[in-house]
Amino acid sequence: MVKKKVYVVPHCHWDAEWYFTCEDSHILLVENMDYLLDLLEKDADFPSYTFDGLAIVLDDYLKERPENTSRIHALIRQRRLFVGPWYTQCDSLLIRTESLIRNLQYGIRTATQFGHSMNVGYLPDIFGQHAWLPAFFTDAGIDYCVLQRGIYTDQLRGDLNFYWRAPNQKSIATNYLYYGYGPGKFLSAKPDYLQHRLLPILEQLSVMNRHTDKLLLPCGGDQVLPNARYPQTVNALNQRGLPYQFVMSDYESYMRETWRDGEFTHVIEGELFACQKSRIHRTCHSTRYDIKRQTWETEHLLIDKLEPLTVMASLLGIHWPQPLMASLWKTLFCAHAHNGIEATNADPVNQNIKQRLISVERSALSLINLLKKKISHAISLQSEQRNILVVFNSDISPLDSLVQAVVFTKDKQVSLRRGGKPVACTVLEQRRLDGGQQVIVTAQGEKLETVEGYYRSVILFRADGLHGLGYQTWLIDEQTASPSLTLSHEETIENTRLRISLHQGVLSLENRGTGQRIDNLLTFVDCGDDGDEFDFAPVEHEQPVSVSTFTLIACETSPMVSRMTLETTLVLPKDMQQRRNAAPTQPMTIQTTLELRQHENYVRVQHHLVNEAHDHRLRVHIRTPVKAPDYAFADQGYALLRRETRSRYVNGWREQGFVEKPVPVYTLENCVALRDDNHLFAAITKGIKEYEVLPDEDVLALTLFRSVGLLGKDDTPWRPGRASGINNKIVDTPDAQMLQPMTFDYALMMDSGIDDAALFNACKQYREHYLSYQLQQLNTFEERLERFTIPLPEKGLAPAFTWLTQNNPAIQMSMCKPGDGEHTVIIRLFNPGDTPQTVELASPFTCRIYRLSLLEEIQETVKDNPTIAAKDYLTLAIHLMQDHSHE
Repeated sequence: MVKKKVYVVPHCHWDAEWYFTCEDSHILLVENMDYLLDLLEKDADFPSYTFDGLAIVLDDYLKERPENTSRIHALIRQRRLFVGPWYTQCDSLLIRTESLIRNLQYGIRTATQFGHSMNVGYLPDIFGQHAWLPAFFTDAGIDYCVLQRGIYTDQLRGDLNFYWRAPNQKSIATNYLYYGYGPGKFLSAKPDYLQHRLLPILEQLSVMNRHTDKLLLPCGGDQVLPNARYPQTVNALNQRGLPYQFVMSDYESYMRETWRDGEFTHVIEGELFACQKSRIHRTCHSTRYDIKRQTWETEHLLIDKLEPLTVMASLLGIHWPQPLMASLWKTLFCAHAHNGIEATNADPVNQNIKQRLISVERSALSLINLLKKKISHAISLQSEQRNILVVFNSDISPLDSLVQAVVFTKDKQVSLRRGGKPVACTVLEQRRLDGGQQVIVTAQGEKLETVEGYYRSVILFRADGLHGLGYQTWLIDEQTASPSLTLSHEETIENTRLRISLHQGVLSLENRGTGQRIDNLLTFVDCGDDGDEFDFAPVEHEQPVSVSTFTLIACETSPMVSRMTLETTLVLPKDMQQRRNAAPTQPMTIQTTLELRQHENYVRVQHHLVNEAHDHRLRVHIRTPVKAPDYAFADQGYALLRRETRSRYVNGWREQGFVEKPVPVYTLENCVALRDDNHLFAAITKGIKEYEVLPDEDVLALTLFRSVGLLGKDDTPWRPGRASGINNKIVDTPDAQMLQPMTFDYALMMDSGIDDAALFNACKQYREHYLSYQLQQLNTFEERLERFTIPLPEKGLAPAFTWLTQNNPAIQMSMCKPGDGEHTVIIRLFNPGDTPQTVELASPFTCRIYRLSLLEEIQETVKDNPTIAAKDYLTLAIHLMQDHSHE
């Protein structure tokens, strides 16, 4: 009888922080890595060790042990130590897709610098798998994938090896870790272990590998010290006369040999989020909303604003500290680790994670200030105008939305001019600021002089002429006043497309073009949450608190924008005891602002509240015109994913052995939509990551936040059994109760005939891909570096310039950053629609264009306008061939 071959893979799963801090794991890392290097060098029978598919461990370890660099190099080159392809093991569903790609890029580059990046897209522990990962892995030159979590057993069709396919039809050879990454952690040849643990596992793995006699047995666990006795244990197992041959191996060897000899044809499509065998924790996506919101803001600054601005600065020859970008990205990756961004951690860990995000945000804002100021100064040299406002378009598509900017003036009057002509604008906010005092040094000593006060105004205007990546300049006029928002006695606001009205406290939304109308638009629903940071848990027999009526606080109108401010109050139980006693005493007032801007086809919604209640979940239920929808469509990566609104697995889930209730709660990257033949209703969010469709109520529910006080908890209603994470100690997390002010922003669309590209365009417009800067000396605090002297350009710049334009509205830009070569721009474009689209690039310069791999290696020269297939993406390097010193 031919023995089945069991591949014993020694490894560790390395959480940098969790219920312990990064300081704890750093000490452990140095100790464990010291031990591992000695083990691998001294014992040739211990062939290799996989360090969780991470590259950050190299940077962290060598900070303390730089003398071991050559040892690390040698072991990685010899395929004794496997690292990469990730920099950190990031959550794939809560971060921007571009962040996911960068993590992979930095991981592969770091590992490759040491000799080799593991040729396996390794996903041992993240809570759900991004649909585009097969495409990213193959585009990065990776041949195989090994993953845990996200697979329903009936998807497997009797094989743990299968092809995993992305929405753009790119596939990768994949193995599913049915028993997770630790079935062989305590590997032993003792009879009791064999009989009760190892052999039953191998028998089940044999049944689930119909087309191969090769079985994968990961031997490792969280933060484990390498087990030096594995070679002796393997030898002892092979002497037991078992129907298995055990070999010490690695993931690369297993996948290469198994797929070389096996015949696997089964395909599993797209996003993987099943919770049958492994927990997915679908409701942790609303834990610690402050961290989710901060992540959104930091990524938005870095990807949508700073990087395109650095492209403009680089093309202009403006000096800036370019190496800082790698530091910012790596810091961000440390906040994106799967437990990190999910916020399923002890409070000190979440404090560190949030601080990293804030640190990157501060640095990004400082860099943005530096570059805006340098470019604007150079513009003023040529125009000989000092009081100018410069707007930068950070996308290659035309900026066709209203622009909001902050300006400072001596006088109350403020308006704009360009080319000698007035530009219509509206003052949204204005307040007078105290000028303070300045210190004058005299022969008699320091003297304080009062500085005259000035005005800070927030203005809104249409920035015509920004056709692509570039900038335009306006002159600030302090002699002419612009219209402001004025109070209205009406209970209605409208623009050319939408109307919002309040009647007897009930809110309605109407599309003026299609006649669609929704009454009772918003309802706040609050219920108890008896869970932990990982998972929501409903309170038995509880009646949620809900309110759908509003009090009008103010209605303000102007030619460009109208606003309605409302209030509503929920009376909540202060804690779980009050909730169980049905005795609410804690009021929570929610202020809601609704805003309609000229020509926008969505309403901007903002809620602000202060939470003072414990252990609860707050949602906003949004009524939609789509009746009993079977599916919702949420964006992930470069397309909308179709998801069921009713889980086909929820009936009998406990009896079927699910480790978690398969509730139809999902994440979104930017938007979620419901549609039928006559309607599209969508929500576009800024940092709100969790939704559920309630099809029987025609409702889209956005989870605003969860308030909980424990890291882990045993046996909750939706998650039976042990606590997730550390299960022998209760870890209190009072910070996760979210006792703080919070602001929530999203937009609502209601229309008909809106295709996927139009929805993505609305997301981009609402996210705001532009920056503004006023060259002024009145205020030195609004921007981070205004008070400091910096080296400024001595050569003037034209008041307007555009480097690159793309005019096909069906094509979206995912990122724009400087290339490695001089005068080179790297862009990533995608086509979310169902038909191929041609990229229509234009530039005042002669361009040489190259198609790149995900690792930014040149694949081919692009001679004609490239075409992007349906639901696909394209990475291009564009070399601008002419002199860029436009004057």
